[in-house]
Amino acid sequence: MQMTEMIDVVQQRAGIDSNETAKETLQAVAETLAERDLDGAHDNFAAQLPEEIAPVITQGDKSSREKFDADEFVNRVGKRLGTSQKDTQARTHAALSTLAEAVSDGEQLDLLSALPKDLSPYAVWKANAKPS
Repeated sequence: MQMTEMIDVVQQRAGIDSNETAKETLQAVAETLAERDLDGAHDNFAAQLPEEIAPVITQGDKSSREKFDADEFVNRVGKRLGTSQKDTQARTHAALSTLAEAVSDGEQLDLLSALPKDLSPYAVWKANAKPS
């Protein structure tokens, strides 16, 4: 999936008005993924993403990555975006699921396995469904 397509998908899923806001959402989710310990899955996951977003996921000190739950993940995304909790949840779901769909099935499984159980629903898109 190309970056422009990813931006369009996030925009549509989250009901965002502009491409720039959708791109900022992808960026915020990617930055938060970079902070999250994914059991070593960052490099392989990022390798299958467009070059505009891949380096964001692999940035930073690998030894400082943390384990945190969905609430903390959404809070960090919200701080980056300056959005309400409800908007942040919708945007996180739209962007994380789009990122997951942009890679192979094997990488999707690795990502889902590395995410905490309460965050993995954000990485799967089902129409009219929201992560609980």
